[in-house]
Amino acid sequence: MIGKAACRRTGAALAAAGLCAFGAQAQAPAVAAAPQSLAPHVYGHIERALVTTGSNPLQVHAQLEGGGEATVLYVTDIKYASGEGGMFAHFTIDNGEVMPGRSISLALPVIKDHLVRGRDGAVAHHPVVAMGFCIGTVAFTSNVFLEPRTTYTPQLLLGKADAAQFAPVDPQKKDTGDPNCAAPGSSH
Repeated sequence: MIGKAACRRTGAALAAAGLCAFGAQAQAPAVAAAPQSLAPHVYGHIERALVTTGSNPLQVHAQLEGGGEATVLYVTDIKYASGEGGMFAHFTIDNGEVMPGRSISLALPVIKDHLVRGRDGAVAHHPVVAMGFCIGTVAFTSNVFLEPRTTYTPQLLLGKADAAQFAPVDPQKKDTGDPNCAAPGSSH
């Protein structure tokens, strides 16, 4: 027979086997019921994002890691126009799918005209505009540098400050969820 102290330490398994002395209390090991906290969502290095600026939201791919200081959106047909209220940038976002309705054209106020000097001395103008996005359940607005899209890359490259809200990021994962942000004014 096993003594009381040993039975308390070893738990119900010995009691069930009848190895504890009469009167010894076999106790199951105390397992603290840990509160079921929701683990943070682990995002992939490439995620689906919704461009929420404009009347027709458009889904694009966003790269959440490896970006520079600024958030960049790769677009086509960048044109400047002056109008009431100042300078505007007209541009088209194409999500890369060969289907009708897979691009939107926007005209947004220019916050800043970023000048980039090339190696040959040429100066390229890249407008900075404020745009809204949704990735996962996170809706945010960011000042975005518009750059010409010349090759297939994710259309949206998050800068370090914008990407920080999506930690942790697993570089092995991709497209871990659809954009699902609550509409403004609704409770989610």
